[in-house]
Amino acid sequence: MQRRDFLQTTLATGSLALAAVQSAAGNDKGAQSSACDVFVYGSTPGGIAAAIEAARRGLRVTLACPYLHPGGMAASGLCTTDAVRRHLFGGLVLEFVRRVREEYVSMLGEQHPDFKLIHDGWYYEPSVAQRVFNQMIALQAPRLRYLPAHHLEAAQCEGAKIVSVRLEGERATQLIRAQTFIDGTYEGDLAAAAKVPYRVGREAQDEFNEPLAGIHYMNFRTGKQIVTADSGQASPAIQAFCARSIFTDDPAQRVPIEKPATYEEHLPDFEPLLGDFKSGRVTRWSSGAKLPGRKIEANGHIEWLTSLNCPGKNWTWPEAAREPRAQLAKFHIDHAAGMLWFLQNDKRVPENIRSQVASLGLHKQEFVTSGHWPWQIYVRQGRRIEGRAKITQLNFMPDKDGRTPRVEHPIALGEHSFDVHPCQDRSKAVDGFMEGVLWYPSKATGPARPGQIPYGALLPKNIDNLLVPVAMSCTHVAMSVLRMEPVWMTTGQIAGYAAFRAHEQSMDVAAIDPAKLASDLKIATAPT
Repeated sequence: MQRRDFLQTTLATGSLALAAVQSAAGNDKGAQSSACDVFVYGSTPGGIAAAIEAARRGLRVTLACPYLHPGGMAASGLCTTDAVRRHLFGGLVLEFVRRVREEYVSMLGEQHPDFKLIHDGWYYEPSVAQRVFNQMIALQAPRLRYLPAHHLEAAQCEGAKIVSVRLEGERATQLIRAQTFIDGTYEGDLAAAAKVPYRVGREAQDEFNEPLAGIHYMNFRTGKQIVTADSGQASPAIQAFCARSIFTDDPAQRVPIEKPATYEEHLPDFEPLLGDFKSGRVTRWSSGAKLPGRKIEANGHIEWLTSLNCPGKNWTWPEAAREPRAQLAKFHIDHAAGMLWFLQNDKRVPENIRSQVASLGLHKQEFVTSGHWPWQIYVRQGRRIEGRAKITQLNFMPDKDGRTPRVEHPIALGEHSFDVHPCQDRSKAVDGFMEGVLWYPSKATGPARPGQIPYGALLPKNIDNLLVPVAMSCTHVAMSVLRMEPVWMTTGQIAGYAAFRAHEQSMDVAAIDPAKLASDLKIATAPT
């Protein structure tokens, strides 16, 4: 299928469904009604952290999620925690890491050869992360009510407040009222349903004076930009998603890769690899991070022009509704399955490549409810709200003294490198480098330095009782630093604590004094 046709189809269906979500408020006949202090939509690590923090403070919390399982990407294939400077994290991030480590001490013991693969709890198998998140949620019952597999249908607003949300579950429709609402989704779905203005694509370089903004090429081996005629122009193209998969070569646990029914549709995407093998650009399979139990984490690859990434296929995802997203997710899974099948079985693939991947299969202990493929594809970014403060590339650029800008009411730090996967497919490559990639050989010494996150970036401009700790107010380039689960888990915990402060003072989260939110939770805000 041509990329343009696929995008037009999903965009049309998604736009109609989104309009239905925004207009469905008030159609609540037969819904089960309930009330709570805090409603959180999205059981990503950020959403979970928000719900747990609020519940631990004694508030009645409802955490709802469209997926069957909690944990977002941390439990669906992102097994190597993206933290360059681990000492800058605290709070629930370190509690999660500690609990993961304790789980492996119980499972393996510290002397087991595989124990070193968990990096003291910062690396983990998806099933272990999911189990830890389930435990952390369960510990807060009955104050925390968890509703998996519930899809947002509507948000009812009155003035500058959300009053209630309507959720569609398998067995019943839920109408939930709350004082404070928190959007923990990658896509900013609750914010969009409340008609919060947002951005999706990439800003032009001159909009916020960001040197790395807009259409962008770079030699990621040297960290140098490649200037083209359209460099710096705004673009609707967002970075690629992928099915971040778990493979194994253990015969006792291996589930063979099956040829997907859509293989012929995807084959034209794989065949350019034959030229890469012939030219010597690709000489071996890149196996990915090793995990306990002979498991291998596989991610999209910026060196391979064709990889598990699907650049160009996901541009409509952030604004798409339930069914179009399901179609897009299946496309990414079929792409991953088809690519592995191609590498293992197509006789045109060089023998040395085929032999490297021949023994790989899915792991029967992972993703058991979704055919052993990830139950969520890797949504690297979604919407970005228009907030009361905005984070840009400049927030992470040091001055001549090595200091990044100080912001009003800092509540956390973004500390990763600029990190963007390709935004357009290999047909748009220049000098062998794909468009949109932002990546530096050494993350700790790249141009980005730790920068402060202001409380205002979590506050939508037009809604006073909503916090958005994941799809926060920032530019595309800034999101490449912020889009790491430890950061989102930190801002999520801040959101949960802010909800408690608002409840304590009988006011909206937009009205509280955020000065002590981070210090009360012992969360770092001073870049070091």
